[in-house]
Amino acid sequence: MKKHTVYRALLSLVLAGMLLIVCGAGVLPEEQEPADQPTETPAAAQPENRVEVGTVDELLAALAPDTTIVLKEGDYDLSTASDYCIEDGGGYYSWELILGGAQLNISGIEGLHLVGQGQVSILARCRYADVIRFSYCQDLRLEGLTLGHTQAPTGCTGDVLNLFACDNVTLENCRLFGCGVVGLTATQSKSVFLRNSKIDSCSNGAVVASGCRDLRLEDCSIADCGLSQDGTGGDLFFVDRCKGFALVNCVIAGNRVQELLQNSWSDQVVLLGCRVEQNRFMNVLFNLQGRSVTVDKCSFHRFSDEAYYWEGSTLLPVTPEGAELTSDALDAMELGRAEYAGPAPEQPAEPASQEAADKVQIHAATADELLAAIAPNTTILLDAGVYDLSATAGYGGFGSDCYCWEEAFDGYTLKLVGVQGLSIVGAGKGETVITASPRYAAVFSFQYCQDLILRDFTAGHSEAPGYCTGNVLDFDGCRNVTVEGCGLYGCGVLGIWGMDCSGFAVRNSEIYECANGAAEFSVCTGLSFENCSIHDCDDGLNQIALFGCDMTWDDLVLSDGTHMFLDHDYLGLTYWE
Repeated sequence: MKKHTVYRALLSLVLAGMLLIVCGAGVLPEEQEPADQPTETPAAAQPENRVEVGTVDELLAALAPDTTIVLKEGDYDLSTASDYCIEDGGGYYSWELILGGAQLNISGIEGLHLVGQGQVSILARCRYADVIRFSYCQDLRLEGLTLGHTQAPTGCTGDVLNLFACDNVTLENCRLFGCGVVGLTATQSKSVFLRNSKIDSCSNGAVVASGCRDLRLEDCSIADCGLSQDGTGGDLFFVDRCKGFALVNCVIAGNRVQELLQNSWSDQVVLLGCRVEQNRFMNVLFNLQGRSVTVDKCSFHRFSDEAYYWEGSTLLPVTPEGAELTSDALDAMELGRAEYAGPAPEQPAEPASQEAADKVQIHAATADELLAAIAPNTTILLDAGVYDLSATAGYGGFGSDCYCWEEAFDGYTLKLVGVQGLSIVGAGKGETVITASPRYAAVFSFQYCQDLILRDFTAGHSEAPGYCTGNVLDFDGCRNVTVEGCGLYGCGVLGIWGMDCSGFAVRNSEIYECANGAAEFSVCTGLSFENCSIHDCDDGLNQIALFGCDMTWDDLVLSDGTHMFLDHDYLGLTYWE
């Protein structure tokens, strides 16, 4: 036991020594004080496996949970992989075909550390691909790496690093550079930390964060982004419905963008100890929608024709104590090194009883009460009546821990994310009616939900002139879904749309008057319809389209293709795609 402990300690020292020689891509200007060194991960928490690689093929073959991959010095052009552009990859990565090439997607991996040994660059040649996209990964760490697209006469339309539904991600001493539209795009991710790193030369901006929790840039350099001569770059930082976004002790210089920061209904957004200088902001520095931003110990050097915020704005940046910061106050603010402990922890709601902690039943008589009741392991019992989601008090606002409002062309879609054990039960089909007014929005959208039951209600778009481009029910990455005793009607493009779902059952339900067909499913498993009626959809074609999945219709097994129905009867395959 003692030998094993000594071995781990020695391994920790070796890794620490390696970090001293990796590329310092995020070096700050001399005026900025050096950052405190992050606390070293205890040796016992280090991944068990350590692999040294020198080629792209070796890197891809080494991808595995709880593994440290040390990349030897050099350039790693992802297009040189032997299986590049072959979609049916194995293990923890795949190639997604993109115009002009393929995109590397790494998914479902935990405890992966990528460490650069010397000058290490991971490069994408395809201009339309993100350099790397990580999805559903946990405990991911990148150290001493440079990521970007290869040099070419044309610009990029792909980002550099894309994080989707990832948890506990750290970038240390890394560089994310253009060619790339955005340095970092993070969606539905938690605990994402960039330290002593640099984002530079990206054509639109530095960071786009949507639906994230606790995303921090600490002691980072943000430089030379959005450098189009006509100033048509995007926002340097775009933060949409996040909880906890922090820029701490960063240097932001030489960028030419529309705005420094756009905050769209995000809570606990802070700029602390940042130096903002030699930039060109074509609109304003702060575009605040629904929520403010806390600013402290920052210095701003702006041109005389640049404004901090729109004239007449009702939201201004505030101090940590909540006092509004005028333009004069922001101009007079002095730079200082700031400390940041992270966003305030959320206080869990107290259950009414021990039984309620296991399973809660809540009655709702209004759409606002329906939204307020959305929570894991909850059954929402709806009274008879009409529930117009577009008329709720918080429509288009931040939402809650379990749902958000996703913007559509003419309104918002109610999107439930990551909810487990939720049941929505009405008083009966035709008795309880759930509607949405926007023609481009779905009535309900469910993403990464599990053990979901929708029962005994009717859902569709409210009556209005013109056609819809939104569906009734959307499901993305959901598990164990039951739709029973429901009526799903147009105006709506499809009654049900499903992608990457498993265990999906539709029973005793009716889909009718939808513009493009009854349903469409892609890459789904365990899909079944039982005792269902489909009629008056898509000029009488009443289709269900299947892509990469099988389905049972009562006792029939149906495979890939587009199938036609009339009421309870299956009419056959209309065409195959």
